[in-house]
Amino acid sequence: MTVGENIRRIRQERNLTQKQLGELVGASEAYIRAYESGRRNPKPKSLETIAKALAVNVEALTNSDFDGIKAMHRLFQVFRQYDGHLFECKDQDGNDMVAVSFGTLSLMRSWCDRYEEYMEEVEKCNSIKDVKKRGEALLKAEADFNLWMDIYPESEPSDLNLKIQKAYDEAMDKIGLEPKN
Repeated sequence: MTVGENIRRIRQERNLTQKQLGELVGASEAYIRAYESGRRNPKPKSLETIAKALAVNVEALTNSDFDGIKAMHRLFQVFRQYDGHLFECKDQDGNDMVAVSFGTLSLMRSWCDRYEEYMEEVEKCNSIKDVKKRGEALLKAEADFNLWMDIYPESEPSDLNLKIQKAYDEAMDKIGLEPKN
């Protein structure tokens, strides 16, 4: 998704009009419309202001407009930085797949926990007999999970893992390398 598409998606999730978001950030409705349509790109300072007004991490608005090749290179970067390991395995249906483990990315625990919660919510939703209610419940579960990702790490009740990972990252930055096991 582009920056503009992310602004629109999150603004709509917050039930804000373009005019209301513009008022929150000190911009006109026309500017917000131009950002959302991609005719204009917000400058970094404006992007920070918009993210703050939408109560999301600025990363939720940026860094998502990429194709498969860019996605692979971002994974390569995380793989290198966090002691990644590839392995083959089977999914729950017995299909071959490749997975990545990160030896030092302790922040992944909270994502795994939240994803497991999300999948449990989906399972409950799928047991709803009424098709309309099931659809609404599934959309809400997905929106809640997306919100968790958009506001991370503020969505975390405890920031212990964040402190641990930040200290580790700072130490690695200071010495300029990633230790390998």
